[in-house]
Order: sequence, then C-alpha cells, then structure tokens
Amino acid sequence: MPESFSFKLEGSYGVTPLGNPTSFGVTETSPISEALTINQKQITNIDLTADSVVPVPFGGVTNANLVILKAVGGKVRARVTSTDGSQQAFPFDTYLILMNDKVPITAIDLLRDPGVSILVRVFLGQKA
Repeated sequence: MPESFSFKLEGSYGVTPLGNPTSFGVTETSPISEALTINQKQITNIDLTADSVVPVPFGGVTNANLVILKAVGGKVRARVTSTDGSQQAFPFDTYLILMNDKVPITAIDLLRDPGVSILVRVFLGQKA
C-alpha cells in the first residue's frame, strides 16, 4: 500500500479599498481551507533555458488532482491537458494552482517568453 500524505492549502484572501476616507470602504475577505489526501507526489524544478516547449515530468503521478506551478524570473505559458481530453493554456508569472477532484490533469508542458531564463517550481499530487 503506498504511503499517504496530507496536503493543506490554508489562509485567506481579501480586498481593501485604498484611498481616503477608508471608513466607508467595504473590506471583503474570504478564508481558504482546502485539504487533500494524496498517495503520489512529484516535486521538481524545471529550468526553462531554451525557447522550445518543455514537458513536465509526472514521475509516479498518473493523474494530478493538485498542480502548483511557481515561476521565478518571468512569464510562462502552461498548457494543461485533463482527463476530459481538452488542452487549455494558462499564462502565469507568479503562481498557478489547480485542484480538481473529479477531472485530474494528465499532461502539462511549459513555454517561456523568448530569451528569458525562468525557473519553474512544480508540485504535483494524486489523490488517494
């Protein structure tokens, strides 16, 4: 039986008006508390040093229910394929986080802006 891991994404996000007076501004916040038990994970760093598409290695992960991509140094385009069979492209220059319970990700490739070296930190998790 494979080892299981507990993944948690916790915190909050909020919007607060800037400017004067703030006493009548509406502040909106929402907590984030997501948990997922995973039995496979892949953690890797990918250096995008060429202008060609780079596939993300899935290691022992077959279906990624959790995808976290962190770009360091510039913009990246991630093309993501799910078990639905559809491929979607997402540009990001900080974080891209996807959690899917019923439609896992089966393939990802990355493309950098031309001529810009970028590091992408990758975390993939498959639910137990």
